[in-house]
Amino acid sequence: MWELLGNITRMYLVHQNDHTEAYMAKDRKSMTEFACEFLDRWLAEMGSALERWRRSYLPADFPFDFTLDSLDALEPIVLARYPDRAALDAEDDAEFTTGTVRYIGEVLLRVAPSRWGYWDLGESAVGLFNRIVVIRSNTPVRFQQVMVPEHLLKDLLHNREHGFLRKPAFLMVEAAEKAALAELPATGVTVPDWCAFFTADEYLRFAGEVDAALRCFGADGQDIDFGCVSLAAGDPDPEMLDFDIDGLAVQCRASDMEDWPSLCFTMIEGFFTAQPQRDWLTGVAFTEVEDLLEPWLADKPELLFVAEPDDPDQPFSIRLEGGSYLHFLAAVPDLEGIPEVTTFVPNSAVRAWDIPVEKLVRWGIQHIRAE
Repeated sequence: MWELLGNITRMYLVHQNDHTEAYMAKDRKSMTEFACEFLDRWLAEMGSALERWRRSYLPADFPFDFTLDSLDALEPIVLARYPDRAALDAEDDAEFTTGTVRYIGEVLLRVAPSRWGYWDLGESAVGLFNRIVVIRSNTPVRFQQVMVPEHLLKDLLHNREHGFLRKPAFLMVEAAEKAALAELPATGVTVPDWCAFFTADEYLRFAGEVDAALRCFGADGQDIDFGCVSLAAGDPDPEMLDFDIDGLAVQCRASDMEDWPSLCFTMIEGFFTAQPQRDWLTGVAFTEVEDLLEPWLADKPELLFVAEPDDPDQPFSIRLEGGSYLHFLAAVPDLEGIPEVTTFVPNSAVRAWDIPVEKLVRWGIQHIRAE
């Protein structure tokens, strides 16, 4: 592995800066203005922020040389400061954490061809990579590795394993190797019948974009030749379900390739968050869903997103006299290639049903007692 690390690093050394600039320029085409401004500030402040972090928190003999060995030396400093992940989350001053995140990322950049990235999908969006700095390998989408230094730091505090911080470097290098050495001639690619309207090159691109979207939810690496993807979905206990993507393929084929990442992410996110089910519940009458409903009690209101409790997409809940909170689950039937999914009834649906909340609460209490 160390020989591979040296070879690939040397392979990219001459053109690494050009590749990084090209990939970052491509990233910016699909980034929001907020994301661009945040990333620009993050990069502009990198040198001064790391120097302050070094002076304030690292011992004088720390090997501040951006090598994998320096990550090994950083681990005991981090572990001594935080006995567990809860201690990190409870810390008021994030300067040490932010500096550590910066340093881990900068080490990865020097080990493998990669760049800083930042996704902005909105405050309420659900995603592992939303509004958090990441390191992305300078590779085509189908080979891409995305590392989140902050997640890596938290995982170190959880497992407390020596040598943990250097492990992602090998994945980044392997991604570079695969991208550099892979030969995927279009003539050798078989396009499945369900999306025969794609050329071989288009199908490879589509598969890569789907995989990139799945990666945001920890479900990448799937074979889509059968026209479906598997995701954990449903409330309150998610289960693995298969979702058809032939409709997504049709949308992409009818759109510019620049729009494919957004189309793929939006649909995959919808599968993951049950957005189609919430939309369906909001668009039908109460009489159509009454038999699908089940009351659900909890000690506190169930919240699914980073948004206010009364947001239309938030689960409906109301506090009962005993202190418990009443919610409603709905087993939404198949929706054009989307299997039955059980999800919380959102505020938007209750408002659209146009029935008094008191009546709905009585309905829920009666059914709880009946059970």
